[in-house]
Amino acid sequence: MTQLNAARERTDAKLQYAAVHLDELQQRRRLARADGSPWERAHQESFLFHLLGTRDALLQEINIFHSCGLPMKQVAIGSISQRLVRSGVVSKALRTLMRMEGLRSSWLSVAKRLRHRSTHQKGIPHQFVMDSKRDDPVYLRDPGTGELIEVDFIELFAQWHEKATKLVENLRSKMPGAENG
Repeated sequence: MTQLNAARERTDAKLQYAAVHLDELQQRRRLARADGSPWERAHQESFLFHLLGTRDALLQEINIFHSCGLPMKQVAIGSISQRLVRSGVVSKALRTLMRMEGLRSSWLSVAKRLRHRSTHQKGIPHQFVMDSKRDDPVYLRDPGTGELIEVDFIELFAQWHEKATKLVENLRSKMPGAENG
């Protein structure tokens, strides 16, 4: 197995692990309303950890595809970008990812802020909406802007997972000739 194939398998695994946590959250919601319990919060944080792990794994793919030669611990957008500039290589995949992360309102930027807050500060900010239904929505608050995201967090996570899957496909399409590693 080539390094690139191994990196791709890791990216795919991160998407799969995020899906496991999303599925468990969805199953639990069918049985009971959201309650902000440690179980629920742990699954939210784990979902975000693995979803953003997909982005980190994609950076490994870009590093390998473009032969940047960065050690795993040094792989970051900035270090890859510097290596590519020095070698005169333009990476459509990296440029797309950088543009997306540069948009403060993109799903990826919001998800990163939520993950960073839950990892380094405190839990994900929630707002429970009670409307006497069993499936009362729970909204998240963007820690960067303070704005309420008025989509139930499970639906929001499902949307983000779908977008992450499409991002993987899109970025891989920008690395032609690597289909077989």
